[in-house]
Amino acid sequence: MQLPNVDNFIKDWQHGVTYNICAYRKLSAQEMTRAMQVFIQQQGERQPKPGTVVKIFSLVGLGDQ
Repeated sequence: MQLPNVDNFIKDWQHGVTYNICAYRKLSAQEMTRAMQVFIQQQGERQPKPGTVVKIFSLVGLGDQ
């Protein structure tokens, strides 16, 4: 399977972190926000430091025609 290759950037202004959500297509703002929220929930206490860029791989768009 080919890795996702479309970069979608969203900034968490509250924490000063930029997220690069790599997906199979351009994501809507709602899709990017949801991916960011899921990542934050999964990290628990281990949140990224302000000023970092976090890369998230997403399967969104994999089966789209």
